[in-house]
Amino acid sequence: MPSTNPFRSIIPVPRADKLFLMAHNNVMKTSIRGTSESVPPLQRIRKKEATRIELLSKELRNRLFRIVEDFPRMDAEIITGFYVEILDLSFGLDKIRKTLGSFSGAADVVWKIKREHLGAVWNARSVLAAKTIRRAAFGRMKSVIIKLDARLEFIEGVRARMRGMPGIDLDQPTICIAGYPNVGKSSLVNAVTSATPEIGAYPFTTKEVTLGHLKIPIFVSSISERPISHISCQIVDTPGILDRSLTEMKEIELRAIAALKTLATAIVFIFDFTQETSITSQINLLDQISQNFREVPLLLICGKEDLLNESQKKQLQAFWEQNFPQKVLHLLSMNNKEEIRQLLIVFFEENRTQIQQIMKKRKIGEI
Repeated sequence: MPSTNPFRSIIPVPRADKLFLMAHNNVMKTSIRGTSESVPPLQRIRKKEATRIELLSKELRNRLFRIVEDFPRMDAEIITGFYVEILDLSFGLDKIRKTLGSFSGAADVVWKIKREHLGAVWNARSVLAAKTIRRAAFGRMKSVIIKLDARLEFIEGVRARMRGMPGIDLDQPTICIAGYPNVGKSSLVNAVTSATPEIGAYPFTTKEVTLGHLKIPIFVSSISERPISHISCQIVDTPGILDRSLTEMKEIELRAIAALKTLATAIVFIFDFTQETSITSQINLLDQISQNFREVPLLLICGKEDLLNESQKKQLQAFWEQNFPQKVLHLLSMNNKEEIRQLLIVFFEENRTQIQQIMKKRKIGEI
């Protein structure tokens, strides 16, 4: 079943003073039946002030419950596991759950304040007493809301941050691009998809996971010239990963691991052999990914071929054949968009059965 980013439908969460002010203003401008001039003054005021207490408690409770209900349940069965992983990495699932729970608790406190003051208003012996009791109820309710300010700000931060995450379609196969920082992952994604990830000549340019799409043509037979349809394949650009253990990785690296763990039905690993000081680390990183994602088809690319001279290419090929004779390494230039696109299409078709099995295992869909 397709899925989009569930955080994009959540309305912005206001700070405490604004939340209370909006509720207060709505209550104070609401006309109240049974308070016409024909009704005795004290009875009219009792009615008005009691109704205002009722309305404010309802307004505040509804606004707090709306925040809780709008927020998706943090369960991989409800939302894509990728979002669950990112939430836990960036904010902590327990903290989010406790914060949302505190909003429900505050709503209950508001309801209790209402009950405590309603009887007093209806028994008020004067107009002034009725208004004073209502103001006291309003003051206590406001105090409850103001105490939530830091938590409201936190949840709004979660919403705003997660809103920027890509919308994932669970019915589409997903190719994740992985590798060391600044090896050309974003350049590859930019070459073959509609995504426009930020590209720069410095490590960790990609701080978030970005998403593009590649159409895989479907032909009736090998001799057909025109495709009869297309498979839409998601291409996910992940932040660069350094050669170190999970416990040593920074948050942006762990986001890449989260994408590989929860989204990848195929992986493209990019080397950059112009980074001579990190070649060993890149090889070690490849080994980690190969070990941790054994069932996922893996395509190995050496980008920036245009920056290597013929002598360097021969040295690279000799090194590769000696150390990795069972693994095919594709040399290409990131500037050759069509060559990259065709390579990914062939890679997908060669591994289509395996990709389909991974998708079924994850109960995603068929291709």
